[in-house]
Amino acid sequence: MKTFKLFRFKMIEKQRLKNYIFYAIGEIILVVIGILIALKVNNYNLQEQKNKQISLTSERVLNILKKDTTEIHNVLKIWNSEELKIDTILGFTDKNEPIKNCSSCKEVLYGFVLPQLSKNVITIIETEYLDNGKLGTVLKNIASDYEEMNRNAIIYESSSTELLKENLAYLRDNFPWFADFIYKGKCNDDCLAYHNNSIDFRNRVAYLNLVLYDSYYYDLFLFKNKINSHITELQKLLKKA
Repeated sequence: MKTFKLFRFKMIEKQRLKNYIFYAIGEIILVVIGILIALKVNNYNLQEQKNKQISLTSERVLNILKKDTTEIHNVLKIWNSEELKIDTILGFTDKNEPIKNCSSCKEVLYGFVLPQLSKNVITIIETEYLDNGKLGTVLKNIASDYEEMNRNAIIYESSSTELLKENLAYLRDNFPWFADFIYKGKCNDDCLAYHNNSIDFRNRVAYLNLVLYDSYYYDLFLFKNKINSHITELQKLLKKA
C-alpha cells in the first residue's frame, strides 16, 4: 500500500513538473514574441523617421536645384549675347576689314560673368545616411553630377580668370589709352584702332572664346539638363512620399 502511494506521489510530482515546464516554455515564447514585436515596431518607427528626414533633405536639395537652373539659364543668356559679339569680331568680319557697327565688341576682353552655383548640395547629401531606395538613389546621382561639374568648373574658371588677368596686364603695360578706357569708358583713335583693326585683339578674343565660351558653355548646358531631369524625378517621388 505504501509502495502504491509513493508511486502515485511520484507520478503527481512528474505531472506538476511537466506542467511547469510547459508553462515556462509558454512564458519564454510570449516574451520572445513580445521582443520581436517591439523590435519590429521600433525598426518601423526608425525607418519612418529616416524616410521623413530623407524627404526633408530631398525638398531642400530640390529648392537648391531650382535656384541653380535659374542661375545657369541667366548666365547662358548673357553668354549668348557675348557670343554674338564674338561672332561679329571673328565670323562676320573679314580679318583684313575693320569691325563695324559693334560698339560693345570692345568690352569682350575686359570681363565675363561666371555661374554662382550652390556649394552646399554635396555636403547636404553626404551628411545623410542614404539607403538604396528611390530617393536615396536620386540624391546620390545628384551629388555625383555636382562633383563632376565642380571639378570642371574649377578648371574653366581658373584658366579663364588667369587669361583675363593676362590680357589686362598686357593692355595696361602697352597702351596709353588703357586707363581712360577702363576708368572713364573713353576710347580715343588709338583705342578704336586696336579694337577695330588689330589682329592681336581678334586673337585674344578667339582664345577667350575657346577657353571659356566654347568649352564651359557646353558642359554647363549639359549640366542644366541633368539638373532638370533630377528636379522632375524628385518632384514625382516627393508626391508619393
